[in-house]
Order: sequence, then C-alpha cells, then structure tokens
Amino acid sequence: MARYARVAGTLVEPVGDVWAAFSPTTGETVLLNHETASILEVLGAGADSTAEICAVLAADCGLDANSLAEVVETCWPRLLEAGLVRERLSGHAYV
Repeated sequence: MARYARVAGTLVEPVGDVWAAFSPTTGETVLLNHETASILEVLGAGADSTAEICAVLAADCGLDANSLAEVVETCWPRLLEAGLVRERLSGHAYV
C-alpha cells in the first residue's frame, strides 16, 4: 500500500472557489479544488494512506469512506507532479 507525506513548507490558501498551493519543491503555485486541498490538510494532520485519508474525510463529511477512495486515488498523480506530496518509503519519516 502506498503511503504519502505532505512536503514540508507547502502552503495552501483559499482563493475564491479554489485553493492556491505553493510547492517549495518546484517553487510554483498551483490551483486545487476543494477535494485535493482537503487531502493535503489531512496529510498534514498525519494520515498517510488512501484508506486513512478516506476515513478522516468520510467522518468529516458523512460519506462512505469506500466511495471516496476513487476520488482520492485520482488526486495522487497531480499532487506528486506538483511537488506538494511525496511517496513515503517504508520506515522513513518526512518532515
């Protein structure tokens, strides 16, 4: 199972109906939807797998965690490419 970590120094701020996220990895700012910004928030709180993130989001919004898994899974490639998250290697902590 893949595990992820939010890159230290990532900044996320609301901008109207979207979110702006600054990546210290790339030096760029990208726009995110609410779902993707929520994933970054939950990652920052310590959850690190799709299952854990879905459980937290489901508890927050009252949806079934399994129904959120597909949405969360589709967000990983963009978050990785933008330099906002990195895949965690087993036994390694990222700060």
